Amino acid sequence: MDRYLDPRSEGSPPALVVGTMNFGKRTPEPEAHRIVQRALERGLTFFDTANVYVDGESERVLGRALGKKRAEAQIATKMGIGKMSDPEGLAPERIAAAIDESLRRLGTDHVELYYFHKPDHSRPLEPSLRAVEKLIASGKVGAFGVSNFASWQLLEMIQAGLKPRVSQQMYNLLVRQLEIEYFRFTRKYGVHTTVYNPLAGGLLAGKVPRDVAPEPGSRFDRNPMYQRRYLTERFFDLADAFAGLAAEAGRTRVELAYQWVAARPGVDSILLGPASVEQLDAAIDAVKRPLPKEVIDRADELHRAFQGTDASYAR
Repeated sequence: MDRYLDPRSEGSPPALVVGTMNFGKRTPEPEAHRIVQRALERGLTFFDTANVYVDGESERVLGRALGKKRAEAQIATKMGIGKMSDPEGLAPERIAAAIDESLRRLGTDHVELYYFHKPDHSRPLEPSLRAVEKLIASGKVGAFGVSNFASWQLLEMIQAGLKPRVSQQMYNLLVRQLEIEYFRFTRKYGVHTTVYNPLAGGLLAGKVPRDVAPEPGSRFDRNPMYQRRYLTERFFDLADAFAGLAAEAGRTRVELAYQWVAARPGVDSILLGPASVEQLDAAIDAVKRPLPKEVIDRADELHRAFQGTDASYAR
């Protein structure tokens, strides 16, 4: 359990977390059950979901997939994304209600990790933290985490007396803002970082063709947020450059993307998003194989070349 909650020790590989955002939509329930079983067989015991994923169906499917093997697994879920599932944001009363709803869908009496899914800028933070402390004291929640929060917001929580054990952030070969100052912060304060979107929604895997409508049912289909995030000419050009680097290095695109993230010292765990058992196996196998330093350096050079002249505010 500690490898999912504490910063990784120097020289050790990052832990792998099984994301279930696809469960109940892109991934039919029978395949979701196979993914969970395969993950447990291969030693992956931490599963990540959220109350907003497929309107709660992801939680339901995960709970049914674990079934009698619940004791072998650890579960993280999230609340507070906003109008879709939590219009009251991080209001204390909403936090208390949301955990009970998630536990019912998951078919369990507790989760090992409970996240605030994103900041709520409409209210003070401290009452929300006190609400989480009550959940921890009740046994419904084992540990507290946050997703998509800035370093200064993490520091506010630490100063308020409730340090997040885990911070979940977007990070991949294309999106690297965490390197400005976030990783230095989490190392200083001992916060575990798990990163999501290691394949940039599939763009780094070569699954998103340029100038073609997104495939029905894909991560980008009818998802303006993901389209704005990744479907830019600069990112398509950079993804093509990384595809060339992968070929030169004798790697697939997927292997390069996962192995590069796994090599970053600030990454404590990687959130996988398999839609099939085959994708899960490919991700696990990719991370096991280290990426040579010269390939990492070349990837960094390519990113700098495409980044342009944007200067960092922190040096």
